[in-house]
Amino acid sequence: MKAAFVQAAICPPVGSLAVDAKTAIALVAVLATALVAVIVPYVTFRLSVGHDQARWLREQRAALYVDVLIEVHAEQQWFEYATSDDDTRERMSMYFEDLRLPSPERARLAARGTVFGSRAVNARFNQLEGILARSSLIRPGDEGERSVVRVNIGDAADALQSAIRRELGADDIALAARPKR
Repeated sequence: MKAAFVQAAICPPVGSLAVDAKTAIALVAVLATALVAVIVPYVTFRLSVGHDQARWLREQRAALYVDVLIEVHAEQQWFEYATSDDDTRERMSMYFEDLRLPSPERARLAARGTVFGSRAVNARFNQLEGILARSSLIRPGDEGERSVVRVNIGDAADALQSAIRRELGADDIALAARPKR
């Protein structure tokens, strides 16, 4: 009988679920290692994909907003030229260059703005474009009217710039080391 017990301890019968503590611990450790080996890379990959997508969108928006601000500046310069009196426009014509985008490029900028721009920035840009369009369709008569329109355009451009700076966090970036206190 003693021999049968020793035989059963060394080679348990097939189909027996009897497992000693060392084997159970080893199995649990192997399963935990396998689980970690699969889950950690998966979670890391998903997080890095999310970060990459957010970074890509921020880069697209930053490039878009630079192009928008360039176009806004060109529109303001053109408005100054187009609405000035004849004598001033004649003097300006020697050095004035129309920097506004051609129609296809403007359409591409508008499409990029629709896809990548935030609602706040798009609303501010459309507000500015509306003021410029209204002002160019109904040309201001005297200098007083032109000054009012210039102030409205300047205010709309400032609001657009503020929305862009706020969204990109441009004012939150420290450019110099802060002194220790």
